[in-house]
Amino acid sequence: MPRLPGVLIAVLVATLASTLIGFENKTKVRIAQIADATLVSKLQQLDAAQKRLAEITTQLADIGRQAEEMERDGDLDAVASAAGVRSQVPGLEYEQAARKRDVTRLRVELHHVKLRSLEQADGHLLFYVNQPPSGYPETDGRRWRLQGVSDGEVSLSAGGDVVGVIPAGLPSFNIPEVHWNLVLALLPAALVMALIGFMEATSISKAIATSTGERVSANKELIGQGLANIAGSFFSSYTVSGSFSRSAVAARTGAKTGLFAIISALAVVLVLLFFTEYLYSLPQAVLAVIVMMAVFSLIRIKPLVQAWKVDRVGATTGVITFVATLVMAPAIANGILLGVALTVLHFLIRTMKPRADIVARKPDGTLGGIVANRLKPISEHFVPVRFDGSLTFVNVAYFEDIILEALSDFPKAKAILVVGSGINDIDSSGEEKVREVAERLNKRGVTLMFSGLKHQVRSVLERAGVVELLGKNAFFSDKETALRSLCKVYGECAEGSAREPLVPQGAR
Repeated sequence: MPRLPGVLIAVLVATLASTLIGFENKTKVRIAQIADATLVSKLQQLDAAQKRLAEITTQLADIGRQAEEMERDGDLDAVASAAGVRSQVPGLEYEQAARKRDVTRLRVELHHVKLRSLEQADGHLLFYVNQPPSGYPETDGRRWRLQGVSDGEVSLSAGGDVVGVIPAGLPSFNIPEVHWNLVLALLPAALVMALIGFMEATSISKAIATSTGERVSANKELIGQGLANIAGSFFSSYTVSGSFSRSAVAARTGAKTGLFAIISALAVVLVLLFFTEYLYSLPQAVLAVIVMMAVFSLIRIKPLVQAWKVDRVGATTGVITFVATLVMAPAIANGILLGVALTVLHFLIRTMKPRADIVARKPDGTLGGIVANRLKPISEHFVPVRFDGSLTFVNVAYFEDIILEALSDFPKAKAILVVGSGINDIDSSGEEKVREVAERLNKRGVTLMFSGLKHQVRSVLERAGVVELLGKNAFFSDKETALRSLCKVYGECAEGSAREPLVPQGAR
């Protein structure tokens, strides 16, 4: 742990230096002072697009409030009037999207423009995109960047970005007003925000825990976030969550316990009350470096390489999510949601098609897939099939497919043995499919059997009458007992198929 607070010293020194040298170096000029017709046209377009965008936003808010007031009356005329008012919304939303695209395009086009200043004989400054006319020297060697435009005024900067004005004082206490008519409309967005906040806090906690050895409790984190959001609502706060950058800085500076958060909160209160004006000139680049140095220490490539060795689909999902958050910045929530969607999709695919193989005896005595291990079938008269997945509505169709595939590969088979030690759960769809497959096989003179079913699975089959339908002789306690019994009944088993495997009992 460092003896001196390096981050605090860097902030103080950078703020002092920025103040002394005038690091920000900003000015405002009228559009008429820009001596370039093309640039003036784009600035006027941007100014007009921004004004119209603000007008549309206000119109949409007014329409929403007006329609809600009409609907509160409750009669049919009021509802019809509200519907008429809301009919304006699609057109305004379309125009709003168009204006947003215009603003983004113009800002991109103006981003790289550099201006040079020239003082005229009357004392006014003119700004040129290229070299000023010959014979008129520049006022200085500065290159001005366009920062924005508003009401005919252009903001120019020849320096760097600083923190700027920080609102002083603490938020006031207010009891939140709950609009119950908006709860359903806001619920989807609220759930997404809660999910993203929880995921962000949990991910940074686990990242830091790998280096500190601390145990992370996701339940406590979720409860803490909920209580923090409830308390924050009384002070008109934003949605509360753990900060990735702030936690990274805390971990890098040696914070070990939650006391850091309390001390940090007290320090923020003191700054808001007494020191906001002194932080105006703090360069944003300094803050960026502090955060980047802290976050870089949490970036680990080795786990990603290891994940690629273990689960390539999961590793690919992680890489796609990482790239998506960069591409979609600052709307990183969309990148995170993309990662969540890909993870859920991968899970559903794996659940829909669990591991299922026709098995036979390997040279070491264990059972393995015939195709993967190129094994000789145990018998032509019965087929052992291993199914490692719960029998639910998601994958019952795949269960039927693997059974029928086994019957197709072994047309002489009189029994299909499902090695069900990997079946942990079964629902009504699974029970129905087992019954349906059993009846279908029975019509073809084939018996469906099970071995190693867990208690909860067999209990469901017993209550549903499937055990009675198939007969208790169709259920075996373990696969080895089943194989020995079937070899005695049908004979002609491959050599060694009916013996005990040459592995310890606990390794089955």
